[in-house]
Amino acid sequence: MLNSIQTRLNSGFLLVSIVAIVVLWLANSWYLRQTAYDFISARLSSDAYTILRAVEMDGKGGWRVNSELIDPVYLQPMSGHYFQVKVNDQWLYSRSLWDEMIPTVEGEDIGQEYVRRVIKAGHPWLVLNQAFMKAGLKVQLVLAEDVERIDQSLQKQGWAVAGTGMIFLVVLLVVQAMIIRSGLRSLMGVRSDIARLKQGEVRQLSHVNTREVDPLITEINYLVQAMELRLQRSRNAVGNLAHAAKTPLTVLDRQIEALKPREPGLAEDMREQSVRLRDLMQRELTRARIAGAALPGQRIYLLPEMDKLLRTLKAIYRDKGLSYRQRVSDKIYFPGERDDLMELLGNLMDNASKWAHSRVSVAADADENCITMVIEDDGPGIAEDQIERLLTRGERLDESTDGHGLGMSIVTDIVRQYGGQLALDRSERLQGLRVTIMLPLHTKAEFPISQQSEEVA
Repeated sequence: MLNSIQTRLNSGFLLVSIVAIVVLWLANSWYLRQTAYDFISARLSSDAYTILRAVEMDGKGGWRVNSELIDPVYLQPMSGHYFQVKVNDQWLYSRSLWDEMIPTVEGEDIGQEYVRRVIKAGHPWLVLNQAFMKAGLKVQLVLAEDVERIDQSLQKQGWAVAGTGMIFLVVLLVVQAMIIRSGLRSLMGVRSDIARLKQGEVRQLSHVNTREVDPLITEINYLVQAMELRLQRSRNAVGNLAHAAKTPLTVLDRQIEALKPREPGLAEDMREQSVRLRDLMQRELTRARIAGAALPGQRIYLLPEMDKLLRTLKAIYRDKGLSYRQRVSDKIYFPGERDDLMELLGNLMDNASKWAHSRVSVAADADENCITMVIEDDGPGIAEDQIERLLTRGERLDESTDGHGLGMSIVTDIVRQYGGQLALDRSERLQGLRVTIMLPLHTKAEFPISQQSEEVA
């Protein structure tokens, strides 16, 4: 499956942008979280020294924490700020702990000395666990702060950053699509020109002002010109060959006539070989003149050519008094060479006129895919088992008729060269032979499937 340039660029840009946004989002979240934790750790360390100064002996020889020297937040139950102090195996607790204990053994390292992140009753706490010396005694201070609200705020901010990033990404995609479309506008014009070239509306592609595209246009125009010149040279060579062969064959026929009184048998054999040579040369020359698939920019309208052909046939078959009926729109065209069209219609119409009793009909229709031509006559028609014989090169079903039997063979060759379809059956309206030909108007044309058709691809 082929993808457009714009799709590939957008896909690549989207992938890179998403990866970049995710990396930046994770880095930003980590940085903000680390900054907040560093600030809280610094505050815990400062509070630790304050609480250490508040640790003093009571009047009974024990130890206490002077509440007047510490921050009141540690005196409020479940305030989110806690401490516990160990002096001589005696633990002192802040009123905010409300008979709880601060975990000191587990937790996640956050990159700060003496500080870890632990989960207490489903809440994230930052815990400072540090030992000091006071009055020759070891004092262990454990401070904690509930950081759940900070984590929630950081999470909300992270999602806000992610949403902003996605909106920014969508805006960038739209801007990039507009830039790409503007940059590829010349290619869109080339595609339109190529379609017009194929339909025969123009003979050359128009040049564009895009540096990367203009060489392509030049090469395509050169290729079209080269194809036309090559076809013209081929037809000139065929014409020269036909002209050059006429003189030797004429001399040979005269010598055969001169030999006939003395050696009638030998002369007859030589005459048969001369006729076969002429027929063979005529067939191959006709096949060589077939252009095949249409050259770009060619369009031959059927109606004028059909009118000329019918005038010729009426003159040839004047004695039979044939009635010709045509239904051809003036907008229908043949996407190929005029010589090929005349060979095709000429052979079919001549064959229909030769076998018809009184009527011959020709019709042409076209849609977006193909042109369909139907030639009918009221002659004897042909049996289904004889269709293959009729399409065989040089085969004739009735030896009493004039001609060398190459007409249907030439028709088959032309249809094959143009990638079309040929169908032979009995005409329901005239009861004679009906020939249906479908020729594509473009390379992706699709044909309906018909019985007894020869699909020539």
